Amino acid sequence: MTTEEAIETIKSTIANVKWNNPLDYSIAFETAIEALEKQIPRKPIKSEREIRYCEVWNCPGCGFEFSGRVLNHCYSCGQALEWGEDEC
Repeated sequence: MTTEEAIETIKSTIANVKWNNPLDYSIAFETAIEALEKQIPRKPIKSEREIRYCEVWNCPGCGFEFSGRVLNHCYSCGQALEWGEDEC
């Protein structure tokens, strides 16, 4: 099962199952979805700024600013980062 399939399965479970204590399960499932979504790599956003002639990038999840292209995950929120050929 892919991460995307897991997210869809959890969302459909939330919508289709009646829980005895829906608030607790709903919060747990929403937290799981947020964590899974951060594992899907997203392209960083190139900033207009430069720091000492280095490119500056922003996390697509939280906006955290960093320079260079060495991160696989955001230090701030944990979002997986995907560097395409044009960014390297």
